[in-house]
Amino acid sequence: MYTRRQFLQLAGIAVIGSQLPPLFNESLQETPSMLGRALDAAAVYRRPSLDAAPVNRLWPDSIVPILDQRGAWYRTPDGYIAREMLQPMKPVPPFESVALPSEAFWAEAAGPVAPVRRYCAADAPLVTRIGHGGIVRVIDALPDEPAPWYGVASDTGDLLGWTQAVHWRPAVESRPAGAADIEIDVRAGRLTAWENGRAVLQAPFAAGQTLKPGSSVITGRLMGGARTGNFFGLPWRVVFGDYALAGVYWHNRFGAAVPGPALQVTPLLAEWLYHSLQEGRSRLIIL
Repeated sequence: MYTRRQFLQLAGIAVIGSQLPPLFNESLQETPSMLGRALDAAAVYRRPSLDAAPVNRLWPDSIVPILDQRGAWYRTPDGYIAREMLQPMKPVPPFESVALPSEAFWAEAAGPVAPVRRYCAADAPLVTRIGHGGIVRVIDALPDEPAPWYGVASDTGDLLGWTQAVHWRPAVESRPAGAADIEIDVRAGRLTAWENGRAVLQAPFAAGQTLKPGSSVITGRLMGGARTGNFFGLPWRVVFGDYALAGVYWHNRFGAAVPGPALQVTPLLAEWLYHSLQEGRSRLIIL
């Protein structure tokens, strides 16, 4: 069990100052348990070293508690797992039965992964798998027991496929409360968010393209539904001129160059940035 600040530290977000930025205070419980989703088959080691003896192995999308962090390693009840093999997860709210929606809405993958299938059957051909934190547009629904199926849109707005509602929770958008700026230190692989001239948090980012020094303002925002390669449902996308920032759910290799959006952060951080940046006011500064 952790405080909100400890939770964010394990998720790779360093809060600067005595108070947490808004949204993190609102969305995280007082002492949430940190869970991690295995992004692929992952070895568990006795010590935080690749030279140590493996003691277990996780299947992709397995969920394990994260007890602590030691450098590039997470400590779990069975041993140590390389950080890049686990995606820290937000607390998952309990599923509540809901009436079939009468209009389209945004939904967030709340569990480890949400399979999208060609039609409404558990053994239907798989279209894609959207990981924890991904956001799609629900454009249709069909009743079923114990939970309905959602028809979700592709990046073009057409029907992508069908997914069980139990995997999803409504994603909430609110108007930005402030006008934060983002500073990108390319050499350090570090993102710093500023509010009213004060640094409020820092976190590593992954770069999907070469970043050139300069400054630009927000020119567009998209809550979810974007696509890169075979990955659908990129959440909390913000566009700064030639660059786009988005949350990514398929890796935890922040601080490195990784194919995808120009600026990649965890879905948790991307959500905070999306709600803290204003079009025409917030700036992206690349050093």
